[in-house]
Amino acid sequence: MAEIHTPDEPDSVADRPIGTRSFIYGTKTLATAVVALILTIANGGDTEPAFWVLVSAGVLGVMFSLIERTTTRGAEVVSHRRVNLDVLGTVGLAVVVNLVIHVAQR
Repeated sequence: MAEIHTPDEPDSVADRPIGTRSFIYGTKTLATAVVALILTIANGGDTEPAFWVLVSAGVLGVMFSLIERTTTRGAEVVSHRRVNLDVLGTVGLAVVVNLVIHVAQR
């Protein structure tokens, strides 16, 4: 079921090109990957799997944005709250992958 947004809702932005949501997701995830890279360097590589999960998801988000923009016309409503939740979910996935790999290497 589609989300219903009203024009005065502060979290929604109307009339953005198709692919904007994927682009925002990808760039926010790549920014989070930079933080994970800094943590990886700081702790001797213990969080490297999380870094690679975040980089992969971020690149996929940007690539999907490019595909959507070149193949689809129209506009979409972008909920930044929803994108932030998606990024947090991806960070959670990266943490789980990192823990599984860490435990498997012991």
